[in-house]
Amino acid sequence: MVISRIEVRPDAWEPFVAAAGDCIDATRREQGCLAYEIHESLTQPGRFVSYESWETRADIDRNLRSPHTVAFREATRACVTAPPVIEVIDPRSIDRL
Repeated sequence: MVISRIEVRPDAWEPFVAAAGDCIDATRREQGCLAYEIHESLTQPGRFVSYESWETRADIDRNLRSPHTVAFREATRACVTAPPVIEVIDPRSIDRL
């Protein structure tokens, strides 16, 4: 799993969302992608969190080098207030309630 937190400048919301939509569509078609979502906070506009689920760590690494992911990072670099926080989580067990 990968969780990313991104803070977007108010004046850059539209270009960020447009670039995110393109990236989401391409990423969901990648080998090993089980889920890929980006959500905006209801209480803090401009704060986005992405949730990704992948079959393997190799799939994550391949995604990070993919042309559409590189293009997304380049297109949104000027949209954010700080570099994104990206965490890769390797759970040993997940229980569903």
